[in-house]
Amino acid sequence: MSDLVVSGASVTHGSTLAVDDVSMTIRSGELVAVLGPSGCGKTSLLLAIAGLLPLRDGSIAIGSRELSRPGRTVPPEKRGIGWVPQEASLFPHLTVGENIGFAVPGGRGGAGARGRARAERIAELASLVGLGALTNRAPNQLSGGQAQRVALARALAPRPDVLLLDEPFAALDTQLRTVLRREVAELLRAQGTTSILVTHDQEEALTLADRVAVLRDGHLEQFGTPEEIYQQPASDWVARFVGDVVELDGAWRGGRVTCALGNVEAAAVGFTPADGDTVRLMLRPEWIVPRPDLLAHAAAGADARVASISYAGHDAMLSCDLTAGLTVRMRMAAVDLPQVGEDLRLAVQRPGLAFPVPA
Repeated sequence: MSDLVVSGASVTHGSTLAVDDVSMTIRSGELVAVLGPSGCGKTSLLLAIAGLLPLRDGSIAIGSRELSRPGRTVPPEKRGIGWVPQEASLFPHLTVGENIGFAVPGGRGGAGARGRARAERIAELASLVGLGALTNRAPNQLSGGQAQRVALARALAPRPDVLLLDEPFAALDTQLRTVLRREVAELLRAQGTTSILVTHDQEEALTLADRVAVLRDGHLEQFGTPEEIYQQPASDWVARFVGDVVELDGAWRGGRVTCALGNVEAAAVGFTPADGDTVRLMLRPEWIVPRPDLLAHAAAGADARVASISYAGHDAMLSCDLTAGLTVRMRMAAVDLPQVGEDLRLAVQRPGLAFPVPA
């Protein structure tokens, strides 16, 4: 297998530029999530990779095999690319096995060696997605999760070079979505399948993908590991979009920001502030922690009082009123929760991110 290379790709819908000069290389066997808000160009990029939309500029290739460039698009059926849609879209008149077999190369196969090979491939795929005992069932006898497993098996049947997944878990309930997406990610990695998952769900992208491509208005804002996207966002927009943020204005001096939470170490992102400049400090809520050892040190940290607690089972989000008159949010493990009204001394446990103050 080879890398999928998208180089300077631009896609238009009429006069609208849906994808604008996007470049990324997806390594063989890698699972990449394309993340962004509605209308940012995620599905348009997927359709261009599949060969269902032409490129205005740039190119798409798998290894040395060029698939798209302006004026030339290899037909979808000749690309070696599989597709798992949002809805399973199974043929209602075919059984589970027949739906999977529809995409097995070589047609119906007959009763000879070809037919046996086809039947073995169907059984292999059904077992792979955990439906080995359901091959004779009709689609209307399946749950939503089972139907999506059939769609996945059907997409894997021709052994595609790349598998595209267009928000395949969006229509499922929360518990089933969590279980199925983990199973699918494990299966794709075990198969060594190069995969692209389009999603607007940040948790889904961060928990499943090897790397994440964040799109905004057709532009690629950042492409990196989940840790890089979350801990080291390339812009204040990415920081706000991917996860919760606490924002405080403060004065920059020598790699630190003096703000309502004290004197916080920070890294400037995308600009070089001068000492004395006002900057926008961004923190993740879990970077803010209670530090009782700082209570006797007035210069360190900040006094706060717990105003409210939003409980989420494994953890909770606390709103804390600072003596400076501001409110900050902090995330804590549920086993360590203080009480509403309790006084805390807050500190920041890792360097924050400094961005220019919006004009």
